[in-house]
Amino acid sequence: MQRLERLIMDTINEVIKEVFNDEVARVLFDNFFEKNSSVPLDKKLRAFEDSLPRILGSGAIIIEDLILETLYSRLGLKFEREEKSFTDSIKELRLIKVES
Repeated sequence: MQRLERLIMDTINEVIKEVFNDEVARVLFDNFFEKNSSVPLDKKLRAFEDSLPRILGSGAIIIEDLILETLYSRLGLKFEREEKSFTDSIKELRLIKVES
């Protein structure tokens, strides 16, 4: 499970760096994922998901989808957009990987 969590965090960081300049990407990633290293990943993901629309407005869904598409692709899976939250999509992915 630790390896999957690292892949999730690395993917989020890489997608953010692709979309934003280095300084903005670092601030976003550090505030949600590195700053509170003792906080469980699910809580970090929820805080990220809840805050992203306030930061980016309607563009938040694009970032979330880019992260999910990249993550699914790296795991050899096909991403299909569903009516699930970003965090729930990652939880489902984690369950799929645990079962396989």
